[in-house]
Amino acid sequence: MQGIEMLIPILAVAGFWAAVIIWVYMFFSSRHRERMALIDNRMDAKVFSQESNRENALKTGVVAIMAGIGVFIAYLLDKSGLPGVVAYFTVILIFSGAGLVGFYYLMKGKEEREGEV
Repeated sequence: MQGIEMLIPILAVAGFWAAVIIWVYMFFSSRHRERMALIDNRMDAKVFSQESNRENALKTGVVAIMAGIGVFIAYLLDKSGLPGVVAYFTVILIFSGAGLVGFYYLMKGKEEREGEV
């Protein structure tokens, strides 16, 4: 490499790290501004509660379990003669989607129970 060609990897690495640093800065500064706006308007900060994190963890767990079941079913279909690519993609997508639908109905039932109390 001669001359200007040596700048390409240096600029690529520097650009990547600059983008990461700018993204982190923007994330934390916007989060701070949102929280300060809530405090200024005397609003409740329920948005930042741990309950939403639990629901996200539950959703991730349900989808992961269903995707795992889908991989197992796809493996069985692959061994029984169905082409592997077809078996794996379709069954994993079907079971992951079923996991998301199941999570939706689980949360809907929870909200209805909380509304009755």
